[in-house]
Amino acid sequence: MSDIHEIITLDGPSGAGKSTIAKLTAKKLSFKYLDTGAMYRAVTLYMIKHNINTDNNDEVISALNNLNISFDNAGRIYLDNEDVTEEIRSSEVVNLVSKVSSISAVRQNMVSLQRKIAEGGNYVVDGRDIGSIVFPNAKYKFYMDASLDERARRRYNEELSKGKTLTYEEVRESIRKRDEFDSNRKDSPLVVPNNAYIIDTTSMTIDEVAEKITNVVLNKQSN
Repeated sequence: MSDIHEIITLDGPSGAGKSTIAKLTAKKLSFKYLDTGAMYRAVTLYMIKHNINTDNNDEVISALNNLNISFDNAGRIYLDNEDVTEEIRSSEVVNLVSKVSSISAVRQNMVSLQRKIAEGGNYVVDGRDIGSIVFPNAKYKFYMDASLDERARRRYNEELSKGKTLTYEEVRESIRKRDEFDSNRKDSPLVVPNNAYIIDTTSMTIDEVAEKITNVVLNKQSN
C-alpha cells in the first residue's frame, strides 16, 4: 500500500477544488488519479437502480457484495462493467450520495477497495477521509480549504457552465449543509489529517495550488 507505492492524499470540504487539483497534480508528477467521490456516487447509483432501502443495513451489505466498481486507464468509472461516468453526476445521485456515503458498511467497503486499487502504483487520491482514515501513513498529506463564499462561487459557476439554473444562494446553502454533515458524521468525519500540509485556496488559482503541492512533494523526495 502506501509503504510500497507513494500516495499523495488531498482532503478538504466540498468546493475546495480537490478533484481538479488532484488530477493536475497527478499529471505533473506522472502519478495516477483515484476519484473516490466517483466511487461513492457509483455505489449510490447502484442503490437507486436496484431500489435498495438504504435504511436497511442487511440490504445495503447484500448490495455491496454484488456490485463491482472499476476504472479504465482514462479514469472513466464502470459499475458492473457499464460506463457510468456521466450518469453518476445526475441530480438524483447527488441528492442521495451524502446519506449513502455516511453508512458505515459503505465506507468500510470503499476504504478496502481504495486501498486495493492503490496497490497498483503511485496515486493522488482526494476525498474527505483519505489522509485521516484510508491512507493514514501516506508520506504526502494535504488539506485543501477555502472560504464558504469562494467555494460556493466556484460550484455555482460550475453548475452554470453545465446549463443548470440554481441560484448562488441555493448552492451556498447546499455546501454549508454538506460541511456540517461531513464534519459531524459519526463515521470518518471530515478532519485535518495528522501532519497534513494545509493550503487555503481562496485566493489561489488551480495551477498555483497544484504547483505548490508538486513542489512540496519533489522537495520531500529529494531529502
